[in-house]
Amino acid sequence: MLSYHFIHIQINNKVLEGNWTGNYEGGEKPTHWNGSDAILERYAETGKIVKFGQCWVFSAVTVTVCRALGIPCKSVTCIGSAHDTDDSTCIDEYYAENEEGDMEKSKYYTSDSIWNFHVWNEIFVKRSDLHDRTFDGWQVIDATPQEETSENLFKGAYACGPASVMAIKKGLCNRGFDAKFIFAEVNADVAKWKKKGWNWEIFGIDSKKQVESNVFSSLTFYVFRNGSNRM
Repeated sequence: MLSYHFIHIQINNKVLEGNWTGNYEGGEKPTHWNGSDAILERYAETGKIVKFGQCWVFSAVTVTVCRALGIPCKSVTCIGSAHDTDDSTCIDEYYAENEEGDMEKSKYYTSDSIWNFHVWNEIFVKRSDLHDRTFDGWQVIDATPQEETSENLFKGAYACGPASVMAIKKGLCNRGFDAKFIFAEVNADVAKWKKKGWNWEIFGIDSKKQVESNVFSSLTFYVFRNGSNRM
């Protein structure tokens, strides 16, 4: 598993640089690329990191590299992808009363967010490290530099996965390689907090993922449908 973890670390550390600022001076807009071959060719010719990419570009490069190495790989798109920055598996929103007495969301207490969409990858491999064949098969990997990996061996590196899709579906966030972060991407509810004295209390919870809705139907293989057998 360490070799698969290493692949996408190298992509975002050596091959492709991410940029979400809107300022692409010194490189190409992420929308410039219509394939991964030009990116890899430029990297091979210059030996320098190619500028710039965003999630779908990182995913395309990952597919090409993995398939070139003989690893089955595909891209996966998540609409309304949760970005949990504090390891709570929730998207926390903090509110305070404004001068009119209305509740107004504050941007100062959390950097959690929900992305319009996010693209990652799945690779098809055995998980002998988990000692349970249930977790063989599709594994999530994500070369987009979002958060530092939770794996001690690669501490400080921006990487995610490989995490078993089946483990994520079963809510087994302790199956390693950032499964908890990916679980939140597809399952996180929005917890709304308000100030009460010196403390914060939850005054509302919005379910981000309505599994039965058409909007999220493309990722139902990551979650159980309501009323289904979860064993």
